[in-house]
Order: sequence, then C-alpha cells, then structure tokens
Amino acid sequence: MQAEREFRGMEEFGGMEEFGGMELEEPNAYEQGWLAVLDELRDSPAIDVLHEVRDDIDLMAEDSAFDDLAEWEGIEIDPGPCQAYVRFSQLGCLWRTVRPEQDLAGEFRLSPLPLSVHEYPPEFTSPLYSDEQREISSGFRIIDSSPFTGTGSFAAMRLQPGVGNPEIWFSDHRTNTLWKMDLDYIAYMEALRLTKGTFDWQHLFTEAPLNSEEFAGTARDLAAMLDILPSVFTDHDYTDLRARLEAREGRVRRA
Repeated sequence: MQAEREFRGMEEFGGMEEFGGMELEEPNAYEQGWLAVLDELRDSPAIDVLHEVRDDIDLMAEDSAFDDLAEWEGIEIDPGPCQAYVRFSQLGCLWRTVRPEQDLAGEFRLSPLPLSVHEYPPEFTSPLYSDEQREISSGFRIIDSSPFTGTGSFAAMRLQPGVGNPEIWFSDHRTNTLWKMDLDYIAYMEALRLTKGTFDWQHLFTEAPLNSEEFAGTARDLAAMLDILPSVFTDHDYTDLRARLEAREGRVRRA
C-alpha cells in the first residue's frame, strides 16, 4: 500500500521515481485523473469505500502492443483509444453510499489496454447464449470488470479487422445478454469517470427496455445515481447524463 500511495501527487508525464531500490514509472496526466477518481470516492463523507486497488504501473503496458496486434492479428486500432488508457496493473474501487443518502453502490476495475487486447476472449458456456452472441464475443477483450463482488458483469472492447474504433459491449450477468453500447472506448472511460462505476450505469447507453418489469430496478438505480452523484461530486457536470436518461425514458415511452 505504501508504494501505491507514492503515486499520489506526482505530476510529471512518463517520468521515473526511485522507490525501495526500484525505479517506478510515474503516472501521466491522464492516469493522475483516474487516481483523483479514487481519491474523490475515498475522501467523500457520503461514500463508504469497501475495497480499493491502485497498483503500480505495469512496465509491459506499452504502445508497441498495438503495433503487435496489427502485425499478428491484422487489427489496427485508431490512435485515440491507444492514448486513453491507464497503465496500472489494476485500478479500481467497490463503494456504497452511507446514510442519509439513498442506497447506491458501484464497482469498477481497470487494467492496461495494451495488455487487455492480447488476452483471450471471455467464455460464454451457458446454453442461454446464442451462437450469434458467442460469435460476437469472440472478439471481446475485457476493459472493465467487477471482481470484488464477483457479479460477472463486464464491459468489453470488440476487436474486428478493419474497425479502427472498436465497439464497446456490456455483458449483463442478470439477463445473460450482451448489449452493444452507444459509445466508444474514450467515451466509455469518460462516462465511467463520472458514474464512478455505479452498478448498471452502462444501460444508459444500451437499448435495454427501462420501462419493462425486468429493468424497473435498473431504471430506479439510474435515476438515483443522477440524483445522488451530482450532490456528492459537485465539481462534475452531470447534465449530459441526465439528458441521456431523459431521452432513453422518452424513447422507451414512445416505442
């Protein structure tokens, strides 16, 4: 933990710092922003952090991994996603609100994208998944997961030849369904930064029927999220997410 705390307050981009006889890579500006997300959760009196990881930077997480992906698998990713990732071996948090706030909880766990793109795709062995879903998932590489609670839900980037800006999909363990999200990797990371990983926030960007009985709880949680978080994290602007929920609810009602 002491080594992890040493990352706080570092401001240089890509520098090295001596620690315990070893050289540790310093977080860049983008990574500092993600450390600030953990600090916001930890420092808020309205939030109870149940578990947190902020590992050292993995020195294997290099941009050359994307060149290898292009050479070995014929998949070229656009420069944008290749620059918006964290190099920490793990970075994540499990949290919940405390009274008098409404009950709200969330979880996220990020790992370096240069390493994730070379991982094996997740397996979907349940007969509830169709052959089409298994074919789609063959290109999945997990970018955000929930290992602390073990819910089984995760978000994945779908790698496909000829697609430079990969699709992002949400695997919802409750419905055994794969949901294509209406955002790309960079937008996913920015939305995650705002939502702090509130459970099921991803359904703001899927076509899940929020007015159905099956998703009634999800709809309530999304509304609660956009009621609570703006009052807790007042330095952030949740206007676009609120508009997104209103549009989703409106579209569902008109359908």
